[in-house]
Amino acid sequence: MSFIIGGGIWAIYPIVFSISYFCGVLHITISVMLSITTFCTYFLSAFRSPGAPPLIPWGSYPAVGKGGLQGYTFCNYCSKPKSSNSHHCRSCGMCVLDMDHHCPFIGNCVGAANHRVFILFLISAVISNFYVSIISSFTAYHIWPPIRSLPISVLSGPTDYMLIYGFMKEIAFAFFASVESLPLRGFVLVYLFIASISVEIGLCVLLWQQMSYIYEGKTYLIHLSSRGTSRNSKKDCQNIVRFFGCPYSATRCLLGYWNARKIHTK
Repeated sequence: MSFIIGGGIWAIYPIVFSISYFCGVLHITISVMLSITTFCTYFLSAFRSPGAPPLIPWGSYPAVGKGGLQGYTFCNYCSKPKSSNSHHCRSCGMCVLDMDHHCPFIGNCVGAANHRVFILFLISAVISNFYVSIISSFTAYHIWPPIRSLPISVLSGPTDYMLIYGFMKEIAFAFFASVESLPLRGFVLVYLFIASISVEIGLCVLLWQQMSYIYEGKTYLIHLSSRGTSRNSKKDCQNIVRFFGCPYSATRCLLGYWNARKIHTK
């Protein structure tokens, strides 16, 4: 992500400002906002504690109380009780409350304390990469060398197949001929476009997976543990609202209309 931003500053800014001063200022404003949002959510999800289970004093009957450890299991790694919605992460060396998964990209677990900001980081990263792909293609279009016009002989193929083949071959030759005169900044823009699209596809798949689990009201670990069993969570948009903590009346009205519509279609 840092390389994409740095490469974009060197390759995109001079061309954008040469096109229009207003376009350059607008691009800088959008880039700064997306960069700050992405980096802030990244650092929060990476360096914030994923959420430790509540500390329960134990070892004697008066400290715990009768039935105080009901529903708890014993963690052999931490040598203390853990609740049923906690999981021990060997990479972090701690039990994590509502653990979803250990993400190597942020080097931290995704749990109850940083799951929401991790989703916000994915959303911000997807939007940022989408913007990079758009602005890099827009900039490359303005500095790309002109492609020579196709000869009329292309249109004289004896069959439709030969016509299409000749047309595509001439387009390919004309394109690669224009690439030879492309400046270094153009190659950087092409790389930025390919890299941003690749990263964006991976992040979109991860974001879609995370949102589908939130919609079902469970985490990735719960999904793995319930696979092959008859235990199913209730799928509802209210799970997403509760996850993001949106108590607004407008959101509730929209969800009420959506749920009523689903019941009506059934």
